[in-house]
Amino acid sequence: MNFNQAYKDCSNPCITAIITLFNYSEFIHDCLDSLAQSVLYGLPGNIEVLVIDDCSTDNSVNLVEEYLDNSELPICLVKKWFNTGLADARNVGLELARSPYIFILDADNWIYPHCLSVLYEKIKSNQYAAVYGEISQFDNDTRKELNRISCHEWDVNRLVKQPYIDAMAMFNKDILLKIGGYSTNLIEYGWFGWDDYDVWLKLAQSNYSCQFVPKVLSAYRVHSTSMINTTNKYALNLAKYFCIKFSDIAKKYQTSDMIFGFSTSELYFDSSSMQQENPHILLQELQFARNQVQAMKSSKFWKLRTQWLKIKNIFGLR
Repeated sequence: MNFNQAYKDCSNPCITAIITLFNYSEFIHDCLDSLAQSVLYGLPGNIEVLVIDDCSTDNSVNLVEEYLDNSELPICLVKKWFNTGLADARNVGLELARSPYIFILDADNWIYPHCLSVLYEKIKSNQYAAVYGEISQFDNDTRKELNRISCHEWDVNRLVKQPYIDAMAMFNKDILLKIGGYSTNLIEYGWFGWDDYDVWLKLAQSNYSCQFVPKVLSAYRVHSTSMINTTNKYALNLAKYFCIKFSDIAKKYQTSDMIFGFSTSELYFDSSSMQQENPHILLQELQFARNQVQAMKSSKFWKLRTQWLKIKNIFGLR
């Protein structure tokens, strides 16, 4: 770990901002600047920033080290030994956070000055598990707003129907730890992605209450390397897995013909009728799914990742 004097002096922060970083040297400065410009009026203490680097191969780490050396913002840089993905990186930050509330932020996004103070006031008011505000999605090239996300009230019916809340939110750290943090096994069903959707569903399944703040508090940068571009390719596989993992709330709250972002006909198909109507397509889909899983599990990366996660659990490493 590498941290500045401000982080050392900040012994009792009220909010921890967790930034996950992987090869975002182009964006990390803007992200850190947005935190440094946060309005902290009314907060009972300072904020701290944990930057969790997931083995970046570009200049990202050097830029963070330069930034923390010249900043009064309390920053701690954690350099992981292996690249194990977004969920594991966030869990590392969750374990290291010294405050009762955390804010999740990816290195290519940023927040508005009042974001943290507004969310803190709301989450403290009724002991919510999490609170979130509207997010402006903008095009990185044109800087024009594309749309807004995370802009609906907390509604488990809507949540089961489709993902509608982003990861940029403030969480009660103890509750997030209680539900197991971020799930590191989603890669087995669809590569990295939907980590945030999984967390919201786990909170709903555990009957926790979350709250929406109807204000634009952060910005989501859309660019060619955004994770959402990869996640969407595997969304159907993830949705099928969620039908099993969250079957209880799926049965309880499903009120339409859509569930986890897909129509029920796409997820709950009658295999006998499909074989009769289109047996070749069905067999091809099943074989493709098997090949995907087998290729991942036989890869050098997968084996290293699996071994590393086992070692971490045994020895309590980060």
